[in-house]
Amino acid sequence: MPQQLVEITINGVQIGVRHDTDADVFVGFCPRFKVYSQGETKEDAREAVTSAVRLRLSTAFEHGRIVKVLRDAGFERIISGSTGQVPSPDDEFVAFKFTNNVEVTETNIRVPIGALLHQRSIACQH
Repeated sequence: MPQQLVEITINGVQIGVRHDTDADVFVGFCPRFKVYSQGETKEDAREAVTSAVRLRLSTAFEHGRIVKVLRDAGFERIISGSTGQVPSPDDEFVAFKFTNNVEVTETNIRVPIGALLHQRSIACQH
């Protein structure tokens, strides 16, 4: 059976990074998805948070909780034609204010879930 490739892309995800002087590491965090991680450099911390968000979303999908996780992050399900307006991918659903000494960047996070769809279809056949 060929694997179906499905990918979730979330645009403009804010990731904050600050230096923790006590631990001498950079701490990265994404308030939208309540994810934290760390790295030796700012870029390492950003990449670690991005990976953590991907893991959170793919795990949520695998356990049938993706809709709840996305709603908790401020996303709404849009049914085509229900309002006549579909938000642009650049529209911001949730805004956060960061404190001082935090470097904030925005990134697009892509979560491939094709393998999970394939595993679920196999499980359903048994």
